[in-house]
Amino acid sequence: MKAGTIPLLAAMAWLVLAVPLRAAAEGDAAIDVRGTWTGPWYLGMTSGVATLTLHGEATLEGSLQLTNNERFGTAARPLSEARFEGGQFRFKVTGEDGQRMTGQLPVAGEGTRMKGLAKYSGYNIKFELTRQKQ
Repeated sequence: MKAGTIPLLAAMAWLVLAVPLRAAAEGDAAIDVRGTWTGPWYLGMTSGVATLTLHGEATLEGSLQLTNNERFGTAARPLSEARFEGGQFRFKVTGEDGQRMTGQLPVAGEGTRMKGLAKYSGYNIKFELTRQKQ
C-alpha cells in the first residue's frame, strides 16, 4: 500500500460509522419526553392506570403513580433514575414496599407513545402509555 493509505482508510471508516451515530443522537434530541403520560399497566390478571410525569432541564426527573397496585402503593413515587437514550425511556423507582422497579419503554409515534416492560418484585409489568396533550 502507498504511504498515507491507511490513515485515509481509517478516516473514511470513521466517517461512515460516525454519521449514523450522530443521526441517532439527533433523533433522540428531537424527541422531548417531558410531560404527562398515562395508560394501562398489566401484571397477569391485574391491571390499572399508570401516570408518568417527566420534567427537568439538564436531567430528567419525575414520578410514577399506579392505581390498583397495593404493593407499589397508590401515591406518586419519585423516579430515582430517568434517562432517554437510543429511543428508549429507562427508569428506576422504588415502590411503597421498598422493592425497586426497573423499566425500559421504547418511545414511538414521534414521541407520543411508550410501550414496554418494567421488572418489579421479579415480575414483568407491561406499560402502554400515551402522552397527554398540554
